[in-house]
Amino acid sequence: MNDQMKLELQKGLKSRPVYIPAWYRYDDEGSHLNDVCIEQCKWYYFHRFEVKLLTDVLNKIHDCVKESSMLVDLGSGNAHKTRLIIDQLLAKHERVTYVPVDISKDYLNKTAEGIKAIYGNKLDVKPIGEEYLTALKDISTYTDRKLIVWFGSIQNLPYETQVEYLTEIRNAMRDGDKLLVTVDITDTSQKQTIEFAYLDPEGYNEKFDLSSIRRLNMEMGGNIDLSNFEIKNELVEKSSETQCSYINVWMEAKHNCVFDIKVLDLTVRLEKGDKLYLHEEGGISCKYTIDQVIHLFNRALLGIVDYWVNEHVAAVVVSRK
Repeated sequence: MNDQMKLELQKGLKSRPVYIPAWYRYDDEGSHLNDVCIEQCKWYYFHRFEVKLLTDVLNKIHDCVKESSMLVDLGSGNAHKTRLIIDQLLAKHERVTYVPVDISKDYLNKTAEGIKAIYGNKLDVKPIGEEYLTALKDISTYTDRKLIVWFGSIQNLPYETQVEYLTEIRNAMRDGDKLLVTVDITDTSQKQTIEFAYLDPEGYNEKFDLSSIRRLNMEMGGNIDLSNFEIKNELVEKSSETQCSYINVWMEAKHNCVFDIKVLDLTVRLEKGDKLYLHEEGGISCKYTIDQVIHLFNRALLGIVDYWVNEHVAAVVVSRK
């Protein structure tokens, strides 16, 4: 872990309310638990409807992006969905460059090796094990016609950070490059459906969310006792064009408690009822209307080429304005 990441952890643990950045969940074990959650949890609707939408409109997506010979995959995970796009691009090009980007280098290397085994010499795999903004500096130097895909991850950032990242992605793009993004457009009237998707009765989400606590205890010399807390979540609804609805997830102290994080030289004191958020201020897992999606891309000077929707998901292709 670099110094900047440690500073971000310190900032969150010193804040009021206290929070742990959402990205801290994604070490090798956390990334695996995330994959288990999205693929096996029956309450988590987004992944199923995302794969269905991508499959249903794959030919239409290909018509928008077929000139791209380089595929950049932000937050690649196990690259299961990305293979749909790889297959389409290889139908057009003899060889494609694949650039998976993930903050967990160990998990990224496993993904890269798995992809190489499937596609062999048809795919030139160039993994980047960095945070998005760092990776985009390298990606901006690539001159091949690029398709950047960002499946579902943008919605786990606070709104203003979404604008910042989209702007940096735009800056890394050249004329002719495209960006394909998927987002959650579930109607917020389905409150229980949404809340169960991110804190399910079977505990898949809880195991993943608590990866950040496991890492603090294991890597940072923490002594956080989970029995002192109850994990909760809540949908926060926003109806204006300039915001979006989101989920808050937190651990609530059952009584006064103290814990130390030795590597960061921190002692954190919480009173009964205090919240320790498992993400930055502004929530995670945002829910959008189409008007909010359009406004978001406009702020980053990205124009919509085309988009497709089903009950829960929108897939959007954009280019530089």
